[in-house]
Amino acid sequence: MEEDGLEKVILALSYGKRRALLMKLGESGSMSIKDLKRELGLSTGSLYHNLLALGELVEQTSDKKYALSEQGRRVYLALKSGLLPPPTTGETPKAFETLVPVWFFTGLPSRMVTPMAALIVLSLSALSLYAKMGLALLIPVANVGFASTLGSVALSLLLAYLVPRTVFQKRSVETGFLTAVPFCFIPQLVYGLIMAVSNPPSLAAGLIQVFSGGLSALLLSAAIVCWFKTSPQTAMLASFLMLYLGAALQQFMV
Repeated sequence: MEEDGLEKVILALSYGKRRALLMKLGESGSMSIKDLKRELGLSTGSLYHNLLALGELVEQTSDKKYALSEQGRRVYLALKSGLLPPPTTGETPKAFETLVPVWFFTGLPSRMVTPMAALIVLSLSALSLYAKMGLALLIPVANVGFASTLGSVALSLLLAYLVPRTVFQKRSVETGFLTAVPFCFIPQLVYGLIMAVSNPPSLAAGLIQVFSGGLSALLLSAAIVCWFKTSPQTAMLASFLMLYLGAALQQFMV
């Protein structure tokens, strides 16, 4: 194994949960998500996050189960022999793993991602015109001028794609992040539908706006974790920074 590859393996296995996951797959062979959750006592989000963190050490079988790859098998044997250093004491706080819905993206059928992403973009664009809704990054803004509808939607989608690519440019991104971004704007789509079919009081509308932006930030965090293999804490920091900037910018749109 090359030195760079060995460093990645040691980093991936620096947490006890990942070691336990790798050891369980090494001992039991291929296992389903349901069985892994039961055996390891992990939440769905935590399990998917740690599977993603193991990278090439784990592969998915044709029957949707998870098993060790050839490289993972070699690492498993090295672990059993005591050739790798012990895990560090620091673990990702469970609250972060629970909040970031990694399962949302890992559960999407791959053949449907592109058409669904296109449908979300088209629906969001049409709704922005109909409901006079704009986007300040991850924050939906109601009752904006015509110039702030489609333009703000396009700009927000573009920045939601470019900002993570810029911040995490040193990480090897997997293909597909572009089509994942529109899914992060589903809460804004729901917000626009609510504003179009009803006229909620200003307090309720404000709460729905904040909830939509927060949920969108969590979805973007999950996409960053999945495609950039970063930690939930780092992903949430980047996403909620965009949420904060959007909240500051929205006053210039109304």
